[in-house]
Amino acid sequence: MTSATFDRWLAWERGLLRAETLELWLERLTGSPPSGRRDDLAVLLLVDPTHELRHLVMGNHDLRTGSSPVTFVASLAGLAPHLLSLQEAWRGGYRAVDHALLFPGADGLREVMVLPLRRADHLVGLFNVATRDGAPAFDGMDAPLLDNVADLIVAGLDRHLDRARALRGGMVDPLTGWNSPRYVQARLREEIARCQRERGSVACLVVDVDRLQALNDELGQLAGDQALRELAGRIESQVRASDTAAHLGSDGFVVVLPGTDARRAVPLAERILGAVRAAPLEVGAGARRPVRVSIGIAGAQPQLVQDRKAVADQLFADALAALHRAKQAGGDRFEIDVPRQGDQSGDGRGVPSI
Repeated sequence: MTSATFDRWLAWERGLLRAETLELWLERLTGSPPSGRRDDLAVLLLVDPTHELRHLVMGNHDLRTGSSPVTFVASLAGLAPHLLSLQEAWRGGYRAVDHALLFPGADGLREVMVLPLRRADHLVGLFNVATRDGAPAFDGMDAPLLDNVADLIVAGLDRHLDRARALRGGMVDPLTGWNSPRYVQARLREEIARCQRERGSVACLVVDVDRLQALNDELGQLAGDQALRELAGRIESQVRASDTAAHLGSDGFVVVLPGTDARRAVPLAERILGAVRAAPLEVGAGARRPVRVSIGIAGAQPQLVQDRKAVADQLFADALAALHRAKQAGGDRFEIDVPRQGDQSGDGRGVPSI
């Protein structure tokens, strides 16, 4: 290795180690490989059968709105089965039949390096670099140094993904960008404290997608995720700025309505039902499917002597019980958890506001 090559490698390594965010780390990893040739193309391919990594990476707003340098696959078996047994870096000429899926949409590639990324002898991804000028990718680096590159990438990836899990898993849902269940629990207790001081009321509305599993079975998990993101947008368009909304995980959402009792939460349930019914949801690749939701509503007027956590837990349980009744009634409707005085449930089609 020449002195210039070694200096470029050290500068690249320092840049990766000092990157404070996942976005900056990926930019430095793929934007300027240590060859010093700006025309080199680098792509990080991650094995992600549960879609967790994709959600964490694409949950970053800056990455989601740009062209991400990351490719996700459920398994390498269908993409590049000959690479499953790769133990060390491979270099050679570019062949579209073997390498096109590793560099989607790229052209003019001549030389390729495929670097396996392993964690405890388990292949977790590939770092792929291609050149357009005919020079070998990572020219001048021998096998031990390339092994060090692979270890550096895996360690950096683990560090930034763990940080992303901590940040986004705590208060933000990585799939929808909504608040997390932990956040809404804290917000609900704050609202109950306010109600106790001011003798006010609070309502809780739980929304659950009807038969989402059937959509996943038909079109796959990615289609279901896309439907959930669009559904989140439709729900969000109906709530007030003072309301707090969260994604509960899987196919559920919750909305906390300050200063509102259960009956006065009904118009919101009707609006959400109408927004969901208005048009089929985009589920990817131009496909659209009609989706429906069920809604449970509950309210509380907590007294000063009551435990806030107990009130919050009971309010949520009451809303879930109402949701269960809506599901049992066939879905695509709401149920309200209050003593019945006339019609306290409905399908949102002409039900009088209460």
